[in-house]
Amino acid sequence: MSVSADLKKGALVNFFGVVGKMAAPTFLVVVNRLYGPDVFGIYITANIAIEIIIAFLSSGFKDGALIFVSRYADKKDDQKDLYTALSNAFAWSIGFSLLVLLIGIMWGADILQNIYKDEFSGDLISMFKLMLLSIPLMAFERNVLAATQGLKIMKYDAINNGWFRPIALLIFSVLFWLIEPNVVGMALAYVATQALLFLVSIGIYSKELSWKKLGYAFKNFKINSELVSFAIPQSLNMTLNRFITGIDILMLPAFGFSPTVVGFYGAGSMLVREVRSIKMIFSTAFAPYIVRLHKEEKFEELSHHFSKTAAWIASIAIPIILLVAIFKDIFLVFIHPEYSANSNFVYFLLPIPYLYCSFSLAGNVVAMTGHSKLTLMNSLIVASTNVVLNIFLIPKFGVIGAAGASALAMLILVSFETAEAKFVANTRIYFKDIVRPHLGGLLASLFLVYALTSDATLFSIEISNPVILSIGSLLIFGLVIGKELVRKVTSKVL
Repeated sequence: MSVSADLKKGALVNFFGVVGKMAAPTFLVVVNRLYGPDVFGIYITANIAIEIIIAFLSSGFKDGALIFVSRYADKKDDQKDLYTALSNAFAWSIGFSLLVLLIGIMWGADILQNIYKDEFSGDLISMFKLMLLSIPLMAFERNVLAATQGLKIMKYDAINNGWFRPIALLIFSVLFWLIEPNVVGMALAYVATQALLFLVSIGIYSKELSWKKLGYAFKNFKINSELVSFAIPQSLNMTLNRFITGIDILMLPAFGFSPTVVGFYGAGSMLVREVRSIKMIFSTAFAPYIVRLHKEEKFEELSHHFSKTAAWIASIAIPIILLVAIFKDIFLVFIHPEYSANSNFVYFLLPIPYLYCSFSLAGNVVAMTGHSKLTLMNSLIVASTNVVLNIFLIPKFGVIGAAGASALAMLILVSFETAEAKFVANTRIYFKDIVRPHLGGLLASLFLVYALTSDATLFSIEISNPVILSIGSLLIFGLVIGKELVRKVTSKVL
């Protein structure tokens, strides 16, 4: 089977996963309506902190497991190297998770009290301590899913992260609200979700991999120095990456903003962040082929697949970004009536999913070709820049400053990654393959700006009407990218 055919198959599986993620926006509405904006503001802050921690503990070993399993998967007779790599991934990530759990229980409260004010830190500590209990379970689950991706089985990641996780979190949040309608109930819903996914991942491992061979690898445990040397900088890199995308939410309460304001900003941020899931339709399916084609030194073929995949992602993401820009006020008020204040900060958040979906596939190329130390350098530079930007912009511009700082940080990051994919990984992005969706997005955006800043009418209806705006912008975009590209994109996804 060709790379394009395999990519199409993997993308289809991941597409259904993204469809399942529609539970995530529903969760956003339900939590805000049931628990209130204050609890949601606390939750989103604790959730970002947990995501940063789990990225530090498992992301490098997870990616290492994917790479090494993919490398050794074809050796049916001798899988010793495969299970040596897996045993390392499990041992290091789960071991570090238990250590961090202990540190968090002992000193987590002191750390949070030094960063946040009493009215914010009290509830945050209660939620954070409970949510910490889930990190060893998450470390195991993520390594299992990465191993199955290395075996070119994409359905489990789509099912777990696209269906079970958002749906379980939605259901548990409602159930625990009936018992504890406060920060404790929301934290217990989070832990229960991760426990369920842990049990599911045990079943997945039992079906696709061997406990006996893993046990033998642990019995004769040998440090895989190549995996560890890749995983440690990659974990630091992904931690900083997650830090870059979440530092705005973490810093707003540190500057004295209330849980309600943090919840308002967090709701807009989560709404925008869901657009980034579109990249996952293709990037997880593409990852094993980055490893294979680069190892075989088929750089030209890799570059063409890279460019086409980036164009497909952008062709899907850009229209959705346009719709979010048009309906942002309606979306936020629907999440909670208190979110009826000025939501212009969302405009400053929208460049983040645009840049991420359009160009950050280059980061996958750099990471999957073994240059984890290089990606770590990128993240160190961008994370430190983002902190400085937030320190200067949040006090002066509030939530708009936080959004603008994150957008600038993402621009710097994708600029580094695109250059490194070309000059280090010998993988370039071809302008002719990607230009149409970006040109279409530009012209549609200019139409939106004109419509929102003028009093023009169409058949006695103001063109700033959301329905007119959406029809007009999507029509412009579709005409620019052309019938042929629409056909190719829909054939790959549908």
